[in-house]
Amino acid sequence: MSINRRDLLIGGMALPMMMGCGERKRELRLTGDDSAHGHRLRTMDFPAASDSERCKVLILGGGVAGCTAAYTLKKQGFGDYRLLEMGGEAGGNARSGKNSVSDYPLGAHYLPLPNAEEKDLLEFLQDAGALQGWTARGEPRYRDEFLCHDPEDRVFYEGRWFEGLIAWKALAPHEVDDIRAFFRFISSVRQKKGQDGRRLFAIPLDRSSRDSEWLKLDLMTFAEFVRGQGWHSPYLAWYLDYCCRDDYGAGWQDVSAWAGLHYFAARDAERGEGATILTWPEGNAWLIRQLMKRSQDRMIGDTLIFRIERSGQGFVVEGWQSHKDRTVRWEAESLIVALPRFVAQRLLPGYAAPVGAMSYAPWMVANCTVDALPQSPGSALAWDNVPFGSASLGYVVATHQKVQRYEGASVLSSYWPLAAQKPEVARMMAGLRQCHDWERMVLADLESMHPGISASIGSMDFWLWGHGMIQPRPGFIWGKARARLQERSSNLAFAHSDMSGISIFEEAFARGREAALHILQGRRFG
Repeated sequence: MSINRRDLLIGGMALPMMMGCGERKRELRLTGDDSAHGHRLRTMDFPAASDSERCKVLILGGGVAGCTAAYTLKKQGFGDYRLLEMGGEAGGNARSGKNSVSDYPLGAHYLPLPNAEEKDLLEFLQDAGALQGWTARGEPRYRDEFLCHDPEDRVFYEGRWFEGLIAWKALAPHEVDDIRAFFRFISSVRQKKGQDGRRLFAIPLDRSSRDSEWLKLDLMTFAEFVRGQGWHSPYLAWYLDYCCRDDYGAGWQDVSAWAGLHYFAARDAERGEGATILTWPEGNAWLIRQLMKRSQDRMIGDTLIFRIERSGQGFVVEGWQSHKDRTVRWEAESLIVALPRFVAQRLLPGYAAPVGAMSYAPWMVANCTVDALPQSPGSALAWDNVPFGSASLGYVVATHQKVQRYEGASVLSSYWPLAAQKPEVARMMAGLRQCHDWERMVLADLESMHPGISASIGSMDFWLWGHGMIQPRPGFIWGKARARLQERSSNLAFAHSDMSGISIFEEAFARGREAALHILQGRRFG
């Protein structure tokens, strides 16, 4: 079998390689989001169906939205459903990996504490055991081991570590003034309501105000808005760009001002006010397991959907299972399509999604197994460790939540939104990189913070996401293209975070729940 370079780099294969850096030999492993299977849709070279199955509701896609749809159907007492997933396990960009040292995330790795009005999400967290109950004042009480332990984050700036992501003590007075002015502005709009009585910025996003004066911000970039307020601090510019790359996979000069403000103003809890996030060694894969706890027997993995047809009042779906090289045919009364819309458009006959207006960010995540955690004199290792000015977002420590977190080996998860070029260019460049290219990039980044750390790294696992998340570019969130994504019928519903324009757990959860309830309400199942 011949393997071309692109398949090697961004396909679903995992090819271990022994590479040297100095005297240390380490194992390198490059995997990806099963795009090699996805590319087979272009050839449509699949065998005829050899098996047939029936169910009343079929969920296509096992990301957060698809898993939430399954969770919701089950919670509502409905059991005649199946979930089809291209990969071997559910999770989408919330999947995880594991080695002899620790579980570790391959993508999404934390959940901010929900706002009080996110009652459905809070109910799920209580079902999952992350939320243990409520205080006498009605405040949620979370399990201590899931609340991110101190210190939560720190930044490496001008050769020193500073707790938190703002190096206050190292900044000139005019920079401090700009940063404080920005945070005062955020505090002033956090609970502010538009003329329609809704919060200006809410989660889920569609609960936000439609006040036209604020929606105009979706037409400009975040950078344009901030500079227009007279805030010109270089440090503030880096910080806001970092936050946009972290949540949106695009820099602040490519993200809409409305989306940039939503990042800060939509949440009640503000960073720096105690623990504000839930996290696990495996990242949000823990949440996926809880969503799927009662639906594992209804998930069918390793299934590449390649054909959807309407049949009478229902649907016929065909999927290829690579491990058996067979095609299975499913007949269903209703569909929940929990796939990225550019994939759904290829499958649904007569359906035209506004994919030209949609942009998806490529990512690379490197999980580096170290013999011992790096030490920084005068600064405690944090969960999130961020180098100022880097193309990376820094690294999180997979073992941070353990009681003996500083002892022995660990895994450092290094995050790289490939945001320096247009997404299509970044994907192409990622396809040209070999294992040792990624190795050099990541090691140089880690060495800038911890000189000599390369000698402690025994293995590096690189994971590439070709279309890791939707990007909220100017004009998309409140434009006509996203409005078209909300279309549905009584027995066909879509569920994916790209319908929101931002790829966060809360949005995918809300989309999956809404789709499941819509199908249950729109159909009378016997």
